Amino acid sequence: MRQVSLMNNKRLFRNGSLGLPQIMATLLVVLPTLAFIVVILLDYWSAMQADYKLKLIANLTSDFLISREDLRDFSDSADYDNYLTRVNSLCPNQTNITFPTPVNAANSGEIDVTVQYTYTGTYLKNKTITTQMNTYSYVDQNGSVVITCE
Repeated sequence: MRQVSLMNNKRLFRNGSLGLPQIMATLLVVLPTLAFIVVILLDYWSAMQADYKLKLIANLTSDFLISREDLRDFSDSADYDNYLTRVNSLCPNQTNITFPTPVNAANSGEIDVTVQYTYTGTYLKNKTITTQMNTYSYVDQNGSVVITCE
């Protein structure tokens, strides 16, 4: 009978499976990569949430402007304060809205609303997110407004 060397078996066992150093080296590469991917996805999701809020602000603003007969005068409007309260609550990261006086749009009977926000995330730093909505006025008003959440 031939005896099998133990050294041979150990060498075969080591080559046939992963040892602790190989597992640790794999984890050292895989875990930071997964963490980076998760952080990028969370940052992207947060930017998309901000974009969704800007779309809501543009929709509310166009609804508000469509209902106005004079786009230059908001002083007599009780709805204006209600509108500002609702829109300020939608600005991302508790920023405040700046709502300038609308200027004439390029075409008559159109209302153009542009909403801007500078996103300050982990990896998508200082990216300006812009949403634009064009709609028609029921009372033949034309106006263009650029709203900024800052």
